[in-house]
Amino acid sequence: MSEPVDLRRRRAATVAAAGIVFLALVEAAAALIAPSRVPSDADWRAAATELRAAFRPGDLIVAAPVWADPVMRLHLGDLVPQKVAARLDAGRFGRIWVLSQHGAEAPETADAARAHRARHGALTLLRYDRAAPAVTYDFLDNWQKARVLRIDPARGELLCERQPDRHQCPEIGFNFVKPQLLEMGTTLRNAFYAQPVGGATVAVEFADVPIGRELAVGVGLHHVWLRKVADGTVRLRVLIDGAEIGRTEATNRNGWRVDRFDTSSRAGKTGTVRFEITSDKPYSRHFGFAAEARG
Repeated sequence: MSEPVDLRRRRAATVAAAGIVFLALVEAAAALIAPSRVPSDADWRAAATELRAAFRPGDLIVAAPVWADPVMRLHLGDLVPQKVAARLDAGRFGRIWVLSQHGAEAPETADAARAHRARHGALTLLRYDRAAPAVTYDFLDNWQKARVLRIDPARGELLCERQPDRHQCPEIGFNFVKPQLLEMGTTLRNAFYAQPVGGATVAVEFADVPIGRELAVGVGLHHVWLRKVADGTVRLRVLIDGAEIGRTEATNRNGWRVDRFDTSSRAGKTGTVRFEITSDKPYSRHFGFAAEARG
């Protein structure tokens, strides 16, 4: 015979009540334990004191997880200037300090060896070392030396005028190339702001560049709300002395993307490096890129 309906209902109610009590106990335990697992101001101050004593110019400081970055800057922001905070990537840094919570790791240290570890309460201070390549040319630092062109199939090459803060191309107000702090995939990056032009190619060219063993190139689309307006792809073609060495692209989905193109066959030489920007759907494509020759 089947159980009476009332008995089944009482059992179901008992199980539900037990579940609610269990969840309440779990939440209460979490509320009691969680504060002890969060680094205190004293933990941050102690870690910052140790780090400052060992810090060398050129070191990189990051927080792990990345959402702790604002707290890290509160204590060590003077050691993380904008050029470092909005870097292309971590490739040029030989020593990387990580302020870690709950065992979190920093992606910047993926190819580095741990050289130091110290606990400060709920905060762990780590240092990673590696042999970092020298930067032979920072294109953003040398933006004024660029030659900027708009290449129109019907009109040929149109030279863009160098102004105090940008290279302004003729006739089209938004057609310029300038160094700017841009938001790319919810991160801030120092980059060239260079919107594509429909039916044309925007070219940014640098002469007499000391070539290293690789060319690191970062690309992305600026401004979270402007990215939502359209879905076009922006393509970047990279050439040295007229020969293509690689291509990359920026879309709504790839955030800040960094590619490293092998230039070891040209290392130690100088050459003309050219970046060509195109898009079949340029509407609301606020493109940015940065590059470094390394090696």
